[in-house]
Amino acid sequence: MRELTERQKKVLDFITNYIQQRGYSPSIRDIARHFKITPRGAQLHLIALEKKGYITRNGNKSRTISLVKRPESISVPVKGQISAGQGIEMFEIVDEEIEIPIRMLQGYGDYFALKVTGDSMVDAHIIDGDYVIIKRQYKVANGQIAAAVIGDKVTLKRFYLKEDRVELVPENENMGTIICSPGEVKIIGKLVGIIRFYK
Repeated sequence: MRELTERQKKVLDFITNYIQQRGYSPSIRDIARHFKITPRGAQLHLIALEKKGYITRNGNKSRTISLVKRPESISVPVKGQISAGQGIEMFEIVDEEIEIPIRMLQGYGDYFALKVTGDSMVDAHIIDGDYVIIKRQYKVANGQIAAAVIGDKVTLKRFYLKEDRVELVPENENMGTIICSPGEVKIIGKLVGIIRFYK
């Protein structure tokens, strides 16, 4: 690989950090906005980085910058705690990040982690103290495990939408299903992975 100019190093660092934090690449406009340059100026930096062998691109699509030396993991924010029980008070943003394998991500999107409390999802192999990786989205298919808000509480359950109600089903035969009207439930994300640290 050919040596980079100081400016090219900063652009490459920005792209690398962006991918590590979000799981997908920045657009040309993201780069232009960050460095306060024109989109054409950002494009010229990308052309130089590609010629020097640091990135590859698909010119026909947006957000298709790939690092030649791709990171194996990314950092996602831990937004707080989520109950695998009857629900805990709404989580608050906390100053913590967790490294997750990049292959855990399912395409473009906003990802965050929540720390599990309780044991209502033990039969899905989710236990107290686990970190669940959530892809932010506001709809999930029936049967998927979702992070759901009910009133001022947030919980992790398997989601089912019936004709006139929502059922939030635990994965623990000793616990009952939470049944409520569709208007009482807000989905904030879908479970995509679990991180567990052994003591």
